Amino acid sequence: MKTALFALFENWENDYQKAITDQIDLVCYAENLGFDEAWITEHHFNNFSVIPSPLTLVNYLLGKTKNIKIGTAGILLPYYNPIKLAEEIATIKAFDDNRFLYGIAKGAFAIYDKTFHTNALTNREVMFEANELIHKLLLEEQVNFKGKFFSCEDISIRPKIKDNFTTFLASESLEAIEKCAKDDFGLIGSLALSKEKMKEIFTNFQNFSPNKKLSFRVARGINIGFDKKEIEEETKKSADIFINSMRLSKQTNPTLAKLLTSEYIDIRNTIFDKNRILENSIYGTQKECIEQIKALKNEFDIEAILLKPLTTSTKRAKEVLNLYIKEVKPYV
Repeated sequence: MKTALFALFENWENDYQKAITDQIDLVCYAENLGFDEAWITEHHFNNFSVIPSPLTLVNYLLGKTKNIKIGTAGILLPYYNPIKLAEEIATIKAFDDNRFLYGIAKGAFAIYDKTFHTNALTNREVMFEANELIHKLLLEEQVNFKGKFFSCEDISIRPKIKDNFTTFLASESLEAIEKCAKDDFGLIGSLALSKEKMKEIFTNFQNFSPNKKLSFRVARGINIGFDKKEIEEETKKSADIFINSMRLSKQTNPTLAKLLTSEYIDIRNTIFDKNRILENSIYGTQKECIEQIKALKNEFDIEAILLKPLTTSTKRAKEVLNLYIKEVKPYV
């Protein structure tokens, strides 16, 4: 099982520059520890998770690091022009040495759809169609495309890339699982994804494609230490701040009452539920964390675990990542 960092670029000290530079430093620290991957999220209008432009960070981190793979978890495709995005990805792929991991998502906030003039009811469909067009533009010389949402004639983007690459879906929907089975996409599960839901994912994937193996990654909160009570308190505090920041980006919008469809409410009650995140996090003493990860590995075929330190400072996050590599990973 590969080890990855799940990077939300958290603004603990109400200092945007420090939030970004600290997280860049944490990615570099993870590489030095031997982490295989780092995944960057995308959030808009958020005072706490402050990266609305993940590809900017991907570009910088690929130049800043040498070995670790850098992924997006994920690019919110409904809010982009796919032709322009294909050009940006082509530029990255021209120098990335196959270290860029391309992850996409449909978006989950009412304020996003209000601002970018998109529709929650069609965002998943838009995401899949945009992704199809992006791959055609990247891999084919002359592209003609006419879909429900996008079209182009005789487009040939530059630079050209030589090899196909995997799409990772940051989703847990049945449609996403079916797409993974059909097109060999990878799947990324959220911090709140329960074991029961994971079982459903693997069962549904096998039903769609009995002879294939799902490339599955899952995000998990993590906190490791020597004093169990202190670790529990810090973990709960960190989870509280994270959840409140995610909910505020919904609740502070004046048009919230009109925008909150049942789909938005369902997302809020699952992904952004503190109890679900805590229930599915890895935290405690080294021994306890070893047991929790062993149980996860024994039950599921996980390609990589994306670790989000549930701490309240970069210093503590580094301590947790260091403890994981030295005191936990060798025993799992």
